[in-house]
Amino acid sequence: MKRIKAIIYGVGEMGRLMTRIMIEKDVEIVGAIGNKSNIGKDLGEVCGLGYSLNVKISNDADAVFSSAKADIAVMSFCSDMQAMYMPTKKCIENGVNVISITEEALYPWTTSPEITKELDELAKKHGVTVTGGGIQDINWISLVSVLTGASHTIESVLGRATGNADDFGPVVAGHFHVGETKEEFESKIREQKLEEGFMGIALESVIADLGLTIKQKKQSMESIIAEEDVNSVALGRIIKKGEVLGAAQIDEMTTDEGIDFRAEFIMKVYQESEDDTNIWVIKGYPDLYLKQEKFSGSIMTCTPTINRIPDIINSEPGFITVEKLPKIRFRAHPLHYYLNK
Repeated sequence: MKRIKAIIYGVGEMGRLMTRIMIEKDVEIVGAIGNKSNIGKDLGEVCGLGYSLNVKISNDADAVFSSAKADIAVMSFCSDMQAMYMPTKKCIENGVNVISITEEALYPWTTSPEITKELDELAKKHGVTVTGGGIQDINWISLVSVLTGASHTIESVLGRATGNADDFGPVVAGHFHVGETKEEFESKIREQKLEEGFMGIALESVIADLGLTIKQKKQSMESIIAEEDVNSVALGRIIKKGEVLGAAQIDEMTTDEGIDFRAEFIMKVYQESEDDTNIWVIKGYPDLYLKQEKFSGSIMTCTPTINRIPDIINSEPGFITVEKLPKIRFRAHPLHYYLNK
């Protein structure tokens, strides 16, 4: 049985961690695409493996695809479908499946329908699969959908999760306005059109999985102000007292079936005593409550992504969102053991 061959597309914090996980699952890394300081360096060295992988990080995607025949590309460099579009198109045209931790890619049919439809049709044409995954796959979709199985009736669903901006780097920190003044934050919120939040996109997938129909959507964002000076690894500086430490992105949805959904995603720079949490409250008959705490959001972004690789390669072609894939599960053996084609 042949090993799975992968290209790592984005060699930031998440890309380096997923590289190490794939190596431990006997995935062969055949290419690495980056765009910053690591260009020309060996991937094994950059990822802290302690040995060379004989894979040089390149900023020339065309050269990587022409020299490396891969089964799948693992993406970890952007948060929205617009930025993901051209790199994904390039993967598809080279016959390479895609799994991306791009937050919007989790369920982009309503947020970026034109791009998603185009990538879906192109993937079908070339016989490959594109999927968005990550921590949302487990914490915000699979666990929630399974929990509703205990419900006779549901009135409302509330999700609240927290993440440490320092675990995800400067791009995510910037999205949540870390380091801005309160006045800068308020000005930007007034001027910009708020996009659907990361957790809200996951709610779309849950609602689709439950066979419900969205009636109305609303987004808002609230700043979290530092009460004392806090060091930010992501920004490489001190967030001063009175500056924005992070923000809560809130998504509210009503459905034709009368069930209300609300997601509150808090991303900020943590202080020493804080940990990631994930809470779901389902009001109905019966009331249901789920709480996860003391886990690493960065690790749980990467491990479900890698565990999904066999499902994606086994899947029918197209842009296939995770609620349409098999139940996600632990992979005890090398990942190629789970391929059926």
